[in-house]
Amino acid sequence: MVGMKRSAILLGTSLLGLLALGAYLLLGQGQGTADLCTNPPAAATGLTNEAILSLRIEDLKEGQGPQAITSNTVRVQYIGRLVDGKEFDSSCRPGRGPFEFTLGAGQVIPGWDSGIVGMRVGGQRRLIIPAHLAYGERSPSPEIPPGAALVFDVELLEIK
Repeated sequence: MVGMKRSAILLGTSLLGLLALGAYLLLGQGQGTADLCTNPPAAATGLTNEAILSLRIEDLKEGQGPQAITSNTVRVQYIGRLVDGKEFDSSCRPGRGPFEFTLGAGQVIPGWDSGIVGMRVGGQRRLIIPAHLAYGERSPSPEIPPGAALVFDVELLEIK
């Protein structure tokens, strides 16, 4: 009789553990973990402004969550660099946080609107963006020269 009670307790405990694990995995599917900020990829090398004529997309890490489509509101972490590797902006800097925008609404540079589509939550992608899909000749910052191609490492955290 005591052995049966022990077996029932072990079985119940095991089931609760499996349910908790399943809930954790299911609920965690909609949001990434911001690995980009704690373990950023090395800067791209061997790039020049003149050689970047079209948007290049490199998946650094495949996500397992939902896939972003135009009109989705997304939350991302990002690191922006010039082709020489110099960082000009990052949501990972102290006091900053994830950036949120609506895909395809023109709230970001065209290279982002095109380059984020198709990403899955939890994924990391490198966008190598020619100047005409970035800021062109009208730079918003003294840190970005006019006519600069840009490299962004982006992690998709959430689709709202």
